Amino acid sequence: MKKKISNIIKDSEKIAISSHVRPDADSIGSGLALYLMLKQMGKEVQFLNTDKAPYPLTRLPHYNVIKLEQIYPQSFDTFILIEGGTESRTGQKHIDKYFTINIDHHTTSSLDADINWVIPEAAAVGELIYELGIELDIRFTRDIGFNLYATIISDTGSFKYSNTTFRSLRIASELVEKCLFSPDEVSNLLFNSNHYEKVQMIPKVLSTLELKLDNKVSIIEFRRKFLKSLNLKDIETEDIIAIARSIDGVQVTLFFKEIENDLYRVSIRSKGEFSSQSVARKFNGGGHDHAAGFFYRGNIIEGKEKILAVIHDHLSDCSLK
Repeated sequence: MKKKISNIIKDSEKIAISSHVRPDADSIGSGLALYLMLKQMGKEVQFLNTDKAPYPLTRLPHYNVIKLEQIYPQSFDTFILIEGGTESRTGQKHIDKYFTINIDHHTTSSLDADINWVIPEAAAVGELIYELGIELDIRFTRDIGFNLYATIISDTGSFKYSNTTFRSLRIASELVEKCLFSPDEVSNLLFNSNHYEKVQMIPKVLSTLELKLDNKVSIIEFRRKFLKSLNLKDIETEDIIAIARSIDGVQVTLFFKEIENDLYRVSIRSKGEFSSQSVARKFNGGGHDHAAGFFYRGNIIEGKEKILAVIHDHLSDCSLK
């Protein structure tokens, strides 16, 4: 597959890249690294997204090349989609009018693109972009390596999560060796660059903390009024989930982020044998075994009851294994 995609890229002159809506460090870092690779090859390339990334991802090298606009009706030889090849996943309309390549690591990834390179064993899409870069005989610059390293430490929780593999560690090590950046530079940017207002917001979110099902499930909420009271537009919230997930004995964490009245994005994080993805699928969502999500429309109290009922059943199944 790497060879096939490499040949298509070599034969293409105009290439577009897009990541999924509500972009994260993996989708942004992977897209930026690929953008720089294609530029190095002399390709005419654009990185087009529909959503702005939250701070501090906007500080990743060359983030300013990303344009917030629709691809249609511009003309491109190839359209590369990072983590999902559908209009709902990318926010890009009329993608069926383009030759598309979907590069993803979610088991729930749609296979609607013309070419789908989906490797669930990869901890981050950045690992696949790195391998593609080797296939393309790319010179790994500092900024390419910085962005790819950011994808891996983000999606592995700085190598703390269960998706961390030998391959993740090997690629991260090779990036540091080849690209001459310091790992702490990337970690400081991603994890130690919080706005003062965000630090003020963390206790507001944690004040909503609940423990359910014999303290095996933690629940936190992010309410829109938090943003208004602190003059924030959007933030990266993964580290807040990590706090609720770190409680001793907690196996599952639910994070309700209010989008509008009675509409929430629910993120699920889990440990051990419990599959977050299996719960998300019950509500038309998806993701990974230990990190998944879905949208819930309705009363939040009723929503918690419905979701906890599903979690209860899955916890019972896990205990029987």
